[in-house]
Amino acid sequence: MSRQKIKGEREAEKLWRRLGANGSYAGFWSAAYATARIMEEPELIAYVCKGLYIDTAKNCGSSPERVERNIRTLKERIWFDGDRELLAEIYGEKALKGRAPTNRVFLDMLAAYLREKMDETAKP
Repeated sequence: MSRQKIKGEREAEKLWRRLGANGSYAGFWSAAYATARIMEEPELIAYVCKGLYIDTAKNCGSSPERVERNIRTLKERIWFDGDRELLAEIYGEKALKGRAPTNRVFLDMLAAYLREKMDETAKP
């Protein structure tokens, strides 16, 4: 399925890859799209189930339940086996000692990190 990428989606893809994911994971493309949507519309994080997952499912040709499960699986894989140094940069060293965060928290932190990086590169 070919579709137009939204603003920030390429950056989100790159970040997910740096964390240890790749396009062969079922949730990869949904996760990148969802991260980009939160980057452009941060208030979506308050409506993950009733907004973000539905929008992502429509865009990626899936169901909201699959989107949630696939992002959760990908997040947990990265949390336990991904790039620890990059995770520490995004979440802080102390946060890494606990369990994996919820999808909502994980996506929000990734989107905030990317917004901050994009703002830094936009400064003259």
